[in-house]
Amino acid sequence: MRHVLRLWPALFAAALLAGVGAWTGALPNVFSGASVSSNGNVQCTSGALAPGTYHDVEVPSGDTCTIDSSVVITHDVRVDANASLDDMGASIGHDLRADDGSQIHVSPSGGYTASNASIGHDLDADGASTVEVTATSIASDLRVKKSQESVSITDNKVGNNLDVKDNNGSTTVTGNTVGHNAKCEKNASFTGGGNTAGGKDTCN
Repeated sequence: MRHVLRLWPALFAAALLAGVGAWTGALPNVFSGASVSSNGNVQCTSGALAPGTYHDVEVPSGDTCTIDSSVVITHDVRVDANASLDDMGASIGHDLRADDGSQIHVSPSGGYTASNASIGHDLDADGASTVEVTATSIASDLRVKKSQESVSITDNKVGNNLDVKDNNGSTTVTGNTVGHNAKCEKNASFTGGGNTAGGKDTCN
């Protein structure tokens, strides 16, 4: 009997934690559709990533993730096959990479204090389903190739090269400012115009 009584505080604490988790939808290291490791890496699954700073973010195959201007990612974002990312003004320190069949939408945040999304190195989408990148600052390269459906690359600032090629659906590239070369070639259905480049430009 004494042994049982000694267990009551621990049992009560466990029950209380479970109740709080059920009420708030939060448990340790799990929130807003994300599971966070001790080194700041996170898998974002079927939800909005909570405000904060993260190292690497992965959207696993088949899942969806939303990030906005309250999110800072110091390294990479990887969107796995058939996953979906909606980026509304987040800061990505290094690369954004999208795999086969994925969907990525990158645009400014909304509201009176709208801010543009930024990528500290490359955006690389190879074989994605749809790619939409609008009013985003990309420090190095923007590469989109072999997309299966639609591509829209509009009003972005690209520090190095823009490379849009071999896309199978409707492809629009307009109003971009590119530091080096802008290359658009072998796209099934292409609309381009208003782009400027420091080097070769085949996107107008």
